[in-house]
Amino acid sequence: MPAEGKKKSRAAIATASLAVLVLLLLAFIMLPSRWAPGLAAVPPPETFSIFYTCDTEGHMEPCGCASGMAGGISRRQAYMVQNTPRDFLLVEAGDVTAGPREWEVLELQYILKGYEMMGYHAVNIGHRELSLGLEGLRRIRQDYGRFVSANVLDGNGSPVVEPYLVVPLSNGYRCGIIGVVDDRVEPDQVGAGLRLLAPAEAIARYLPELRQKADFLVLLAFTDEPQMQALAAQFFEINVIVGGKVRQATTDPILENRSAIVFNTDKGKNIGRLDIRHPKNGPWQYAGSMTVLEESMEKDARITALVEEYKEQLKARDFRPVKDDEEGLSSILAARSKTADRYVGPESCRECHKVGFQIWLTSKHARAFESLEQQGHQYNPRCLKCHTVGYMASDGYVNQELTGHLKNVSCEACHGRGDHHNKLMAGQSITGKSVVMKAPWCLDCHDYENSPHFDANRYWEKITHGKE
Repeated sequence: MPAEGKKKSRAAIATASLAVLVLLLLAFIMLPSRWAPGLAAVPPPETFSIFYTCDTEGHMEPCGCASGMAGGISRRQAYMVQNTPRDFLLVEAGDVTAGPREWEVLELQYILKGYEMMGYHAVNIGHRELSLGLEGLRRIRQDYGRFVSANVLDGNGSPVVEPYLVVPLSNGYRCGIIGVVDDRVEPDQVGAGLRLLAPAEAIARYLPELRQKADFLVLLAFTDEPQMQALAAQFFEINVIVGGKVRQATTDPILENRSAIVFNTDKGKNIGRLDIRHPKNGPWQYAGSMTVLEESMEKDARITALVEEYKEQLKARDFRPVKDDEEGLSSILAARSKTADRYVGPESCRECHKVGFQIWLTSKHARAFESLEQQGHQYNPRCLKCHTVGYMASDGYVNQELTGHLKNVSCEACHGRGDHHNKLMAGQSITGKSVVMKAPWCLDCHDYENSPHFDANRYWEKITHGKE
């Protein structure tokens, strides 16, 4: 080959080789920053942490029904003050609220005030937030701007809240936080004006622009563990998935594809921590822990004051919620008002059940309302349903002024309405079939949540009574 031809050949080879190198370099740059350390806008901190909660369900503080009850946002804040490193994220994976009822919305507003004070970086929409509907979420968003969800849409297909947020760490390293909620729900679980996009479709919609704005990606996913793993398998760009809608919290992260998965639950009793380390040479390293917010832990004074303000609001507003169904008597119509069975109070039982009445009078059941007053929860609907008789039923406890005879846990709380029973025993005629008093079912109130040490045999010994 002539010399001139050899020169052209070598030049062509060199040009092609340079082109290949450029393409390889571009491909390397386009990989997520964790796989190309040093190529992000700034390098990641050597270590940072993600603190995560989920499933608070309106529990601002433990009710105090039993000793050793964990949880409460004032303890959560005290823990954060004592344990936060320089670089961290604080996130909630969903189900902050208990539901859409008026007093639950007020409760949510106060919890979010607490989250604002605590410095939450992002709060994901869960299934319970969906129950608020479009207008409810819009009202909440006016006061609190840290909600995220990429797949909760309005009727026009637009996100109801921010699909994602970007949080810079102390050195400018950018953490992107995107949220999704499981779309496998019954239609009546989705509030008016809302519709759901499939989580994977929503993530794919926003991932390209989020990757341009963030160096590290966190997905808040209110969904079950199999779907979290499926999302991790589908999107290698996601570094961490923080989830909910689970029965048990994680201690150690679950590694799937290139993601670390953690999740939490149990009404705010715990706070999870994921410590993240980025060695100079090698992949991300993760270490997880879970802290129970025990009764012995300190409370934050500012958050405690906020909780007390909420209690005062409950007193001032005097909520009177009604059950959706209470043995067909949620609404006693005027036509039935003279014949319907009713709650009448414990004094109506005293004459015929002398021994049982005295046993009740010396029991904690007879002082159940007093225990609420000691904790400041005597206006809290969540507590009143188990510390009064017939709360939320049309003829049950309303407040101390109107229905003081129905406070405490007296006979009718366990055995049902007593009006027809008393009339029948007195030889009076009643409308309808014969009266059968209910057999007590203690677990309606003595559940694991509010009575974790309940033992049916041991507790029954304290109130043993029978027919008289």
